[in-house]
Amino acid sequence: MKYLLGCCQKIVDVDNKPKWCLKCARHDIDVVEYNEDTMLPCPFCGGKAQAEALETIGLYWYECDDCGGASGSGKDWVEAKAKWNKRI
Repeated sequence: MKYLLGCCQKIVDVDNKPKWCLKCARHDIDVVEYNEDTMLPCPFCGGKAQAEALETIGLYWYECDDCGGASGSGKDWVEAKAKWNKRI
């Protein structure tokens, strides 16, 4: 099972839900199950991704609500989401 660690936004693949982070040395961290449908938080500020589009020319991307950080654009929402989650 994969989990997203709330402290450092790292994705780990482990058998049991983590309770602490080796990277940050924090205990009792927020942990969320991670799968293909999970939208990762902003890599810069931890904010929530907001969908943006220019549908007339077929550009789709995600932007952070808080800091304005953006992913690369894609030809559809699936590609835009993949770019946001891979930080491309």
